Amino acid sequence: MIMDLSAIRYTVAEFKNKHGVQKKVSPEDAFMQAGVQSAVHSKFVTNDYFLVIELAYDGCTCCANLPDSRMPISIVPIVDPRCFGFTSPDGWAPMNLGGFNFELQYFNY
Repeated sequence: MIMDLSAIRYTVAEFKNKHGVQKKVSPEDAFMQAGVQSAVHSKFVTNDYFLVIELAYDGCTCCANLPDSRMPISIVPIVDPRCFGFTSPDGWAPMNLGGFNFELQYFNY
């Protein structure tokens, strides 16, 4: 399955305050902050993502619960290829395993 998370982009300020001093945000930091953050499991911060599938029917389900599915996913951080000169490793040959259509929705709770 391929999920195009590059469509979710955030605006990053050009400067940040660090100990009361304005510092320019580096291109690498701006790239990482503009995209979806990777999964984190630490002592003070936890950031989890889930792929949720919910069904809706046109008719009545006679007071039964609708089927749903919830599966944890991990988002692996990437680097900005413009900053590090990305090259594919030797023998790298990705394969298309097929696919399906789905709608990616972002909820801000």
